Amino acid sequence: MTALLQVLRKHSIKLILPLVSLGLIYWIWVSDPKYMGYAPDQPIPFSHQIHAGDLNIDCQFCHTGVEKGPQAGIPDTATCMKCHTEVASDSPNIQFLRQTYAAGQPMHWVKVYDLPDHARFSHQPHIARGFDCTECHGDVANMEKIEVVPAFNMGWCVNCHRENTDQAVPPGNNTTVKLTECGTCHF
Repeated sequence: MTALLQVLRKHSIKLILPLVSLGLIYWIWVSDPKYMGYAPDQPIPFSHQIHAGDLNIDCQFCHTGVEKGPQAGIPDTATCMKCHTEVASDSPNIQFLRQTYAAGQPMHWVKVYDLPDHARFSHQPHIARGFDCTECHGDVANMEKIEVVPAFNMGWCVNCHRENTDQAVPPGNNTTVKLTECGTCHF
């Protein structure tokens, strides 16, 4: 019995480290999606159902950065005022929007989709390859309040990358893109 304990003490790190590593990998890969269903309150209620659904306003009208770089961008108040100088003037929320705009105060929208600091993501290549916003953000046109609908974890992203490796390089581009290598998404 004593010999067994000595062997276990001597080799415990060799036994524990692989188990801990496997547990960590499992947790990262298939853990419950902690963001799914996240739908924070905003400074004023904003209905994507009205704007993207009923009025059929294109996502890129407000989220202007989506084709240009990593972030789609949260619209500034000037974007809202393109319509709301005239539209819905009797609404208290629109009156508040107008007051903050006139005072030069930005609207502090609460970010809904947020990646960990060790991950990087750019909307630009996804849009350039023809992915529709709904593939990651769900049916926003029918959301009164925006919420995270996909699993939004590493496994979800990697599965999409694996399913779309044939679309990895736009036609006419000879660049090789390794969609499932760690460095594609991680710093």
